[in-house]
Amino acid sequence: MELFKMAKEAIAMKSKLSEIDKKLRAQIIDVNYKGIKIQVNARNEFLNLNIPENLFYEKKEKVEKVILNAFEEARQKAQNIMSEEAKKLAGKMQIPGLL
Repeated sequence: MELFKMAKEAIAMKSKLSEIDKKLRAQIIDVNYKGIKIQVNARNEFLNLNIPENLFYEKKEKVEKVILNAFEEARQKAQNIMSEEAKKLAGKMQIPGLL
């Protein structure tokens, strides 16, 4: 009987993970870093990039650094949202031996 209960919980967890995945894909994060605009979803999938023309007149190394920093900020914001969702899910789960 315990095995049946675990299987039922696994199916429910799979359904919940699918719901969370849809929610993360739908949640859009806009980042504006020194004029560079990046749009990602909370699954850390990059959706859009806008680089202002004035940045093209800067030195190559500066442009590369600013772009990398903008992407890093977007990645961190998406990661924070994913972590929060994982915590919510873990708090609801009743896995034997885990809690």
